[in-house]
Amino acid sequence: MGNHEETARTIHRSGNSCSASVYNAFKDVNTSGDGKVPAPRSEGGKCGAVLAAEKLIREMGLGDPDAFDEVFQAQYGSLKCGELMARNGRQCNEYVGFAAAKVDEMRV
Repeated sequence: MGNHEETARTIHRSGNSCSASVYNAFKDVNTSGDGKVPAPRSEGGKCGAVLAAEKLIREMGLGDPDAFDEVFQAQYGSLKCGELMARNGRQCNEYVGFAAAKVDEMRV
């Protein structure tokens, strides 16, 4: 198993969106996906890292994305990009890394 957290953080630091960073970090193991990166904030203003993690969880058959949402919300206080920025400052790389790490944990 690769280090998807570090891969996602690296992709993000190179200028990609949060959703693209998380989703594309799993290209090596997500063979059932359609390859389409979720549009940031496309579902009710949700963080792109959250949307990508939810999509990966569904595509890879890892369980219920709501379980991921609960863990993310407990950690950061919200699932919404605007609220995360207002509440915690711009910590996008942290959200990207956390999302990728949690998807990896669900794969075990």
